[in-house]
Amino acid sequence: MQHWTTIVAEKRARTLSRIPNEWMHPNIIQDMAEKNVKNACKYLDGILPVDEVNITSLDATALVENIASKKLTSYQICYAFCHRAALAHQILNCCIEIFFEEALERAKQLDAYYASTGKLKGPLHGVPFSLKDQVNLPNIETTIGYVSKVGQKADKMSLLAKLLHEQGAIFFVKTAVPTAMLASETVSTLHGRTLNAVNTSFSSGGSSGGEGSLIAAKGSPLGVGTDIGGSIRIPAAFQGLYGLRPSHGRVPYMDVTNSYEGQELISSVIGPMSSSLRDLELFTKLVVDCESWRYDPDVVPIPWRNFDGQQTQKLRFGIMTWDGMVLPHPPILRALEETRKVLIHHGHEVVEWNFPHSEELIDVAEQVYGADFFNEVEEILNESEEPVSDYMQLARNNILAKGGLGKPLSVRQWWEVSLKIRKLKQQYLEHWRDTANQTSDGKPIDSIICPVWPSAGFHDREVEHGCENYTMPFNLLDYSCVVLPITEVDEMKDKPNQAHLAKNASDKKMQDFYDAKKFGKMPVCLQIVCKRLEEEKCLAIASIVESCLSTMP
Repeated sequence: MQHWTTIVAEKRARTLSRIPNEWMHPNIIQDMAEKNVKNACKYLDGILPVDEVNITSLDATALVENIASKKLTSYQICYAFCHRAALAHQILNCCIEIFFEEALERAKQLDAYYASTGKLKGPLHGVPFSLKDQVNLPNIETTIGYVSKVGQKADKMSLLAKLLHEQGAIFFVKTAVPTAMLASETVSTLHGRTLNAVNTSFSSGGSSGGEGSLIAAKGSPLGVGTDIGGSIRIPAAFQGLYGLRPSHGRVPYMDVTNSYEGQELISSVIGPMSSSLRDLELFTKLVVDCESWRYDPDVVPIPWRNFDGQQTQKLRFGIMTWDGMVLPHPPILRALEETRKVLIHHGHEVVEWNFPHSEELIDVAEQVYGADFFNEVEEILNESEEPVSDYMQLARNNILAKGGLGKPLSVRQWWEVSLKIRKLKQQYLEHWRDTANQTSDGKPIDSIICPVWPSAGFHDREVEHGCENYTMPFNLLDYSCVVLPITEVDEMKDKPNQAHLAKNASDKKMQDFYDAKKFGKMPVCLQIVCKRLEEEKCLAIASIVESCLSTMP
């Protein structure tokens, strides 16, 4: 058997070999350094042809409009995004599978179809669409960060990919993930480290970090990630993107590869990531309209619901400033306060949201994630004898620090966890209903606004400062969440909070980690949270919040 290091070297070489020679830039990282540029998107804008920059600045919605009006062809668009993705990968290490040649051939076919019929294939006609590595495409590998899975090609297409393909999407890359997709950074022995497109000194986040980096570099207009503990929302927040974490059963997961398949107490879900909010709605409506419940028994048969009427209505928001365990950094707190003020200014009502059992939400979620003490991951790693990841060791140490026994839960313990989750869901919903006692009209809140992450990211190789306190609870509850860019870190406005007394060791670690200069100009995002299966409402409310924020001076 080949040594794992040989397999890794050959895999990385094969990925790069799929990039045309004329798009290879061996000194690209050095060139960025010499120009003192950290932002991959801005750097690419400066070296690519103007016509390609103009194309890649458009979101998916605008791309389809340009194709329909015959201002652009599918081929022109596909070529521009493939070229940009090729360069983005050489900077950020964001792709694991590349198939530009096939994508460009499909673009030609779509152009021919439109020319001969006068009709578009669907709402995504000619749109380059990136896929997180988990999503299966026939005859293409799905490795999910494991060396031992190299060479294992999918024999079928995931249902979601099939639906998107039928609606005109052009797949051109699959994006990198961390080992087993169980990390808030995107690092694996197989592909290496994926960097942040906004600032290459920072981590991309994870586990959909390859997707987030590629989209933030404008190497893709629209793509999908998955989320079981924050894996869509974290990379979106770290790179100033929009992302939707739908509830389980709205977007088909059928034939998508996953770790811990069969674990359904906290289900992994699949959702869109983009540089625009309207693209999230474009994707979600398209998928719902495809009625995938006819094929995937886990999809809930709920047709698309229109919430346009909310645009003129007064809304009620619950603002969660912090969870009582880890206080967010000053830029996050400022974003919350600015959002609060602007919503009140526009006639909406804002009350405080403080769920009294936040710590239990985190503890129970962590019991689910570590139910087998990560033995499945270790077993697959052992197949190739690749080393155990640093992140998995951190996760195991966390279990031990909280009194875990260092072994899988028993069946009885699993049942006990199930009962705890049921009780927490009931308590959360009751607490939500009880907000009717706080609002002026006696109606419960429509949505929660809260942090995605307590900081504006972390530097590459600083995952020990990870904190999923603001993402994991909504996976356990299975609530709908939209990530919304709000502002960026401002060294002058976001001074350290000297008055705060750390509540615990994790809180102190997070506060000590803050440095306004270090985080300067990094994006600051918040998440809009609605109850289970309220994706349409969540997207509509996010649009209202964004509209209100656009009026800020």
